[in-house]
Amino acid sequence: MGAASNPCTGVCKFNDGLCLSCGRLRTEKKRWKRMDKAERRHVVTQAAARVTALGDQAIPSKKARRKAKKQAGALAARHAPASPVRVAANSLDLGTPALTADAPLPVVDHDAAKAARRAWKKARKHARKAKKAARKAREAEALARGLPPHEHATAMRPDRARQRPAAGEVSQQPARRRAAGN
Repeated sequence: MGAASNPCTGVCKFNDGLCLSCGRLRTEKKRWKRMDKAERRHVVTQAAARVTALGDQAIPSKKARRKAKKQAGALAARHAPASPVRVAANSLDLGTPALTADAPLPVVDHDAAKAARRAWKKARKHARKAKKAARKAREAEALARGLPPHEHATAMRPDRARQRPAAGEVSQQPARRRAAGN
């Protein structure tokens, strides 16, 4: 028989020196790495007995919570397709019910779905064209003010102009921005 695996669930909450999650004592938890295999096996068996003795006070592990959630899903009654949320069964006493979103409704009218996709693509195309037209307008504004086209931000708001260092001067930008090429 190999060494006992660490029973820690990653959620440690102590009550009178006893972890409510894995069932080990605080001293056993601290000494775990230095224990030999036989001692670890002994601690694991004792910890399991302590967790069962804790009953409702014990904090379930991630695996136990996942298993309970799966069982609750299997026991839950089917919900109406138009209902906005599905509530997990409350019989497991896991606290407040978990709300999950419904699955998307199935497509009934494929022609309408196709038209909706086409309209969405058309709207995206117009948005791209509008963005491009706005950029061209800013560049034209920059040219009207006698600046190169790429300086359109300076043309619109001169107070936001970047101060470029003269030849031979060191930039005041942080090193990471200089490395990124900005």
